[in-house]
Amino acid sequence: MRKYIRRMRSSPILDALFPEIRAKILAALLLQPEKRWFLTELAQHLGTQPSSLQREVEALSRAGLLEQTKDGRRVYFQADTNSPVFSDLKGLLEKTAGLVPILREEVETFGERIQLAFLYGSTARSEESSESDVDLMIVGDVGLSDLVPSLRRAERRFGRPVNPTVYSFKEFKTKARNHDHFLTAVLRGAKEFVKGDDGELAAVAG
Repeated sequence: MRKYIRRMRSSPILDALFPEIRAKILAALLLQPEKRWFLTELAQHLGTQPSSLQREVEALSRAGLLEQTKDGRRVYFQADTNSPVFSDLKGLLEKTAGLVPILREEVETFGERIQLAFLYGSTARSEESSESDVDLMIVGDVGLSDLVPSLRRAERRFGRPVNPTVYSFKEFKTKARNHDHFLTAVLRGAKEFVKGDDGELAAVAG
């Protein structure tokens, strides 16, 4: 599955900290720590040649950021989740090259037409896998047909399907006041905001 990394837009923070290819490798492996990659697969995923990755993955392995395992003739690379800096690096990458920054870029193109946008479900609970849908709630003056091009762009960049639920401001408020079963469950669960915050959500739902 082609992920978003190859199409990752430049981040000033990542540019300042890492060479481009190293940032791409770290994003691919640390944002999907459960996945093992062999070099040719990773090169294809990043749109480059294996020879350009070999030195980097070996250096990252020596630094304790990646671990190597052998399966027959193949050598696999994977994020070393036991590294003392794994959580910090993963957090940095999530903030600069993860789901929320990518979705935020797309949501912001609609301006004030979107009042709230947040992730819920397994992604918000940090229980998702690389195959999980991304559950996204959107409240505003937009329809699903308006959102499809933006969501498809986001899907191509991070390689997972987006499952949008779209409500107008009035519909959201009515459902919240009537204790709609689905919406109530969503509001009680974990959320990660793409636009807005808990205070704005409470004001809209109240």
